[in-house]
Amino acid sequence: MQSMGTSAASGSATTVAPVPFFGLTPELLELQREVRAFSVERLRHRARELEWQPEPRDRVAWDLLEEASARGWRTMGLPRDAGGRGASALELAIVAEELGYGDMGFAVLIDQCLKAQRIIYQLSSGATRERFLERFVKDSRCLLSICFTEPETGSDYILDGDFRFATRAERRPDGGWVLDGHKHFISNAPDAGIFCVFACTDPDSPAVSGTSAFLVFAEDPGFEVVHVHEKMSQRGNNNGRLVFRNVQLPPDRLLGEAHRGYAGSRRILKESAITAGATTLGTARAAYELALEHAKARVQGGARLFDHANVRCRLADMYCELEAARSLIWRAAWAVEHDPAYDYRLGSAAKVHAAEVAMRTCLSAAELFGGLAVMYQECEVNKFLRDCLSFLHSDGAQDSHRLRIAAMTDETTA
Repeated sequence: MQSMGTSAASGSATTVAPVPFFGLTPELLELQREVRAFSVERLRHRARELEWQPEPRDRVAWDLLEEASARGWRTMGLPRDAGGRGASALELAIVAEELGYGDMGFAVLIDQCLKAQRIIYQLSSGATRERFLERFVKDSRCLLSICFTEPETGSDYILDGDFRFATRAERRPDGGWVLDGHKHFISNAPDAGIFCVFACTDPDSPAVSGTSAFLVFAEDPGFEVVHVHEKMSQRGNNNGRLVFRNVQLPPDRLLGEAHRGYAGSRRILKESAITAGATTLGTARAAYELALEHAKARVQGGARLFDHANVRCRLADMYCELEAARSLIWRAAWAVEHDPAYDYRLGSAAKVHAAEVAMRTCLSAAELFGGLAVMYQECEVNKFLRDCLSFLHSDGAQDSHRLRIAAMTDETTA
């Protein structure tokens, strides 16, 4: 955007430099307010109620998932004519932050659906796409799950190294596929109805050119969730270990081209790490606001905590870092749709920075609460800390993203 100005020296009209605008449109502000109100009024208290339920399925806020579905958030990554909102990367980041502000587990529940639906929709076509939409869009409790992680590969998928998934799929003479292998730590897996599974289909090629994506349904014979991982964080969504034993898939379950599913998913999900950063930012913001409220109410040493200079400096640092993290997230999200030469380093940078800021913020907030911070039923700050800890590895380990940034930097400066 260019604007016309008046030169102070000559009084003549001159063209001044474009002025960037870092705010949100009225539509995005309304979306932000709506999700934030839901998180404060409905989600946060409910998540605390359910977090330590003995049965994993009972920890999921199914009633709130139905409400989120009715508001259009669970399907907003789909095009409008497919039952979604055609949401931009910035819209997805706003929703992720505001849901994370209420509860990280629920935010990840939704975020996994938003990522998986975009892969499945864009890589599928015809009857396969229609079957997916029929089942997913109409069922307000239908969750999706992306299946990358294996014990042997971990965060290798973040890099373009010479690795291969251990899960294999072999093509049958009739064009169908036989899927065998296992995955672990998979978000939403114990409760999902539809899975996007990545498997090696060309062992002679690295993952980027030898991996295919497949559509798998929970009821497919030979597919089983064999274990639900007990976690200290993100307890509002469940992670599972999956086994595929001679799973027979018809030809139309292949998503996209054979051997190109992994590459296709990376092209589609340019904002994946960005929304991960936004999620942990939301939870860290909640910790900061809780600490600020506590500091203004708690009297220590004859004055409110907030009146002590060291506490004021601590809270100021938290504010600075949170604002800087959001700026990078929004800049990266904006670039996904508006920068033809999108720099993939931005997504990793946004995630790495937000995750580090979130941990520093939550640790600092916990220190302001003193011994109360470890009383998990009496002080929420420990939940925020536990949740943010998970994003040091969730959506790719921190050093994997750093190595990715370094590799891309090497390519651009060679």
